[in-house]
Amino acid sequence: MGQYATYHYDGNLENTRFQFQSVGKRGVFEKVVYFTFLTEDMHNLSLVDFDPATKEYNDMSVTDNGDMPEILATVIAIIHEFFNSHPDQKIYFRGSTPTRTRLYQIAISKVYDQDNSDLFIKGYLDEDWVPFEPNVNFHGFLVEKKF
Repeated sequence: MGQYATYHYDGNLENTRFQFQSVGKRGVFEKVVYFTFLTEDMHNLSLVDFDPATKEYNDMSVTDNGDMPEILATVIAIIHEFFNSHPDQKIYFRGSTPTRTRLYQIAISKVYDQDNSDLFIKGYLDEDWVPFEPNVNFHGFLVEKKF
């Protein structure tokens, strides 16, 4: 993702909640990435829009702001930040809809090089976790830090 700039983001002390602004063709949107505890060694990653006026989070909104590469680069930077504080954890995520999960898969396919990444990504397929491959319709994703 080195070819795309990341947005400036702020995180909490635990490195489990991060906020940044998406700036694009439709305006400025507050984005939040947060990690919630799932199991002893796994957190769920959520990427949501945040409405400062209502203080509500929305994982179903489509901002279509033309800055998907920058958002993805920012989320990857945030994942690294999370792993700095929680190196033994795994991160699970999927889209809020099957279409969004497919969008995540396409985005990962464009930037993920397993041999040159310090992250290992698996996809959930047929009730099992398998190494990520492009053009396979996964139902969710698991990210681990390589050691």
